[in-house]
Amino acid sequence: MTRENRLRAKFAAGQKCLGIWGMAINTIYTEILGAAGYDFVILDNEHGPSMPGDTLPHIQLLSHMNVPTVVRVPWNDQVYLKRVLDAGAESVMVPMVETAEQAKAVVSACRYPPQGQRSFGPWRDAGLERDIDAWWREANKRTFVMVQIESAKAVENVEAIAAVDGVDALFIGPNDLSGTIGKLRQYDDPQFLKLVATALQAIRKAGKPVGVVPYGKKTIAQLFDDGFDMVAAQTELTLIAGAARADVAANRWKK
Repeated sequence: MTRENRLRAKFAAGQKCLGIWGMAINTIYTEILGAAGYDFVILDNEHGPSMPGDTLPHIQLLSHMNVPTVVRVPWNDQVYLKRVLDAGAESVMVPMVETAEQAKAVVSACRYPPQGQRSFGPWRDAGLERDIDAWWREANKRTFVMVQIESAKAVENVEAIAAVDGVDALFIGPNDLSGTIGKLRQYDDPQFLKLVATALQAIRKAGKPVGVVPYGKKTIAQLFDDGFDMVAAQTELTLIAGAARADVAANRWKK
């Protein structure tokens, strides 16, 4: 069965996309997120506890719920990318990409020859597809590749990174970006704000979707108005923590 990439389809339609990070290994939380109506869910293998085997049930679940899924890998690692793609990930996010050469390596790891060097072994799709040759011929253009701009060096090279063929979207990471200039989470700092503005302008000029997590006092609506196409604001864990604290504050018995 030939499938279109659901996240790519949303961007092609000009949709602004609100997403959430999935950190927990248990799929009960992911099922709730999928039913809530988010435009995409990022399954985090960088800062979360999950490995490819942990992530597979989440991919399966969200696929059946028709919810676009992005798997964030720990690093620009051809082997790790291969494993999550073979598990069925159709969109991937790679952190800390700082040069066009690194971006090209990401794309190559996600594309079958002759466009790339992805090794052939789609064990999951080989079981799902009736015509695996028709499937892999479409896989290169179906896979959605997102790289993260998370350092001052990356911003210096952002035009070249955004110009790489096969990089489908770029995602600015404000926390690490501010940290690379020695001002971690100092979101009002002029140097930090200039870096974000420079990256945003360059990516939009390249005509590619650009994402971010909220930073400082910016609301999600303001970020969309600023020109961001995707915002991933929360994790399921922060939502639970916030709701639990609010419940305790509102209902704890006081004499």
